[in-house]
Amino acid sequence: MSLYPYLDQIQYPEDLRKLKETELPLVCKDLREFIIDTLAGIGGHFASNLGVVELTVALHYVFNTPVDRLIWDVGHQTYPHKILTGRKGQLSTVRKWGGLSGFPKREESKYDLYNTGHAGTSISQALGEACARDLVGKDYKVVSVIGDASIATGMALEAMNHGGHVKPNMLVILNDNYMSISKNVGSISNYLNNIISSQIYNKWKMVFYRFLKWLPLVGPALESIAHNMESSMKHFMMTPGGLFEDLGFTYYGPIDGHDVGRLVQMLQNLVKIDGPVLLHVLTQKGKGYKPAEADPIKYHGVTPFNKEDGKMASADSNKISLSKIVGKTLSDLTDKYPNTAVITPAMIEGSGLRDYQEKYPNHTFDVGIAEQHSVAFAGAMTSAGVIPYMCIYSTFLTRGMDQLVEDVSLMNLPVRFVIDRAGIVGADGETHQGLSDLGYLAGLPNMDIIVPSSAQDIIDCLHFMATYTDAPISIRFPKDNGDLRELKFENPNVIEKGKARVLAEGNDLLLISVGSMLPIAKQVQKDLEAKGKKVGLIDLFWLRPFDKTTIERLLGDVGRFAILDESYVHSGASGYLLNEIHPKYLSKFLKTFALPAEPIHHGERSQVLSHYRLNSEGIVEEILRIL
Repeated sequence: MSLYPYLDQIQYPEDLRKLKETELPLVCKDLREFIIDTLAGIGGHFASNLGVVELTVALHYVFNTPVDRLIWDVGHQTYPHKILTGRKGQLSTVRKWGGLSGFPKREESKYDLYNTGHAGTSISQALGEACARDLVGKDYKVVSVIGDASIATGMALEAMNHGGHVKPNMLVILNDNYMSISKNVGSISNYLNNIISSQIYNKWKMVFYRFLKWLPLVGPALESIAHNMESSMKHFMMTPGGLFEDLGFTYYGPIDGHDVGRLVQMLQNLVKIDGPVLLHVLTQKGKGYKPAEADPIKYHGVTPFNKEDGKMASADSNKISLSKIVGKTLSDLTDKYPNTAVITPAMIEGSGLRDYQEKYPNHTFDVGIAEQHSVAFAGAMTSAGVIPYMCIYSTFLTRGMDQLVEDVSLMNLPVRFVIDRAGIVGADGETHQGLSDLGYLAGLPNMDIIVPSSAQDIIDCLHFMATYTDAPISIRFPKDNGDLRELKFENPNVIEKGKARVLAEGNDLLLISVGSMLPIAKQVQKDLEAKGKKVGLIDLFWLRPFDKTTIERLLGDVGRFAILDESYVHSGASGYLLNEIHPKYLSKFLKTFALPAEPIHHGERSQVLSHYRLNSEGIVEEILRIL
């Protein structure tokens, strides 16, 4: 007997739509069990996917996907969508090299319209789809699914403001998994929405307003009064919808996002309503799996776990993530410097700041998914003598580019940028790769840049930055771990500004290693030495200011030099370095070993490096070939 009798009947959404509506709860049960069983063995995004099972089933049941356009905002909630759109048999490969992406991916399926890794984009895309549809005279539905955190982004609100102005037919689903579902609120909401979402209500409302317009003299005044009364009643009875109504969207909700029958009924009503509509759906992260319901943060992303009790494999107690090293060091610094502030755009957990926030709540500023605001906010804090540490992922810093230029670097405000997930990020793939930051940071006026190559370096750099007021300054580091047995949190090493580290000298070749490439560079140096080459090695450490004296001294005595940089080749350190090095040495330049200018897919860092021949073997082979 099949473990998933209803899910086994579904390969694509058209199969789902052949089932009776009364069978949908059984489909949801199978779908949830399939996700739990699969991810228990492989890990991946977990709680968020369990929370959207019923919503996903209802959407594909009501809408004629992929003709109707379904756009997901937060991509880590799309596993149920992938399962129902032909990828059920591949779910065990999710986030693995050569397997399914953990996010929507256009190249993967016609049901994935956009590659979604950053938040707040779906309403803009849905609005673009709807306006394009109307412009060319086509007829299909457009739906955006956005989370309660993402809808607060400036981009989402800008899109709603625009959508409320142009008023195309489109539906926004607000998936709210922050609030708990109250039976009282749900009952009142269901009663109200049964009335206001029904075709009878909307049809007779339109007839009534036409009648008022027809009345001579008093008609327009009565129509205005009626509109005001209706708006006031909705604001009074459904307070959460006030903002959306003011932006021009007709608001319905909140409704129980785990009642698949109710969702289907609402969606069937709402698709017949003209203009932009927002449906507020309440869901619970981790729904259907008790450990994830109890701790959705812990079970947001999981490693393989025991299905019976939810226990994940214990991590090496001597290992600590570089992000948590940052959090601990910033805590130590705040003890020492009470004017320290830590800022992050919705990255408290990912940036290792949970313990810091609990110890120093008044020093912690989580601004939500608002990267532009966070950068300008950090810049302004310097004016009062605060020491602001801006903790952000490399891939998200790009969203604050205008503020990096206008509101920090041009004014030379000493914000301390702590850039996590730089370089290859692994399972999150192309939307999260931190491969561009060095290129644009080095192109900014006044921005100083350190590229630490070890966990201890990060501790040392954060201490150095505390009293550094010459300019804005950045450090960047990969998603990796350090060894607690080797770390010195107290009495950290003193950093000398603008000084590179000479690790070896040799006159055949000089390797200039940038940050996280140092272990590979050391192996390349060792392997080439074994083949009779005399190889020098520099751990760059400071990209800007550049240690021109030391490096040009070594370049004067060497035959060739190469740069190793875990960045895109055209937006990494090379462009800056090759313009800083005196032209007389450029004829000795051999190559930059970096990533090509193409989307870099998900997989373990070692797999990605091996694929692009950026492991020690590949680099040695290429150097010998050129030499």
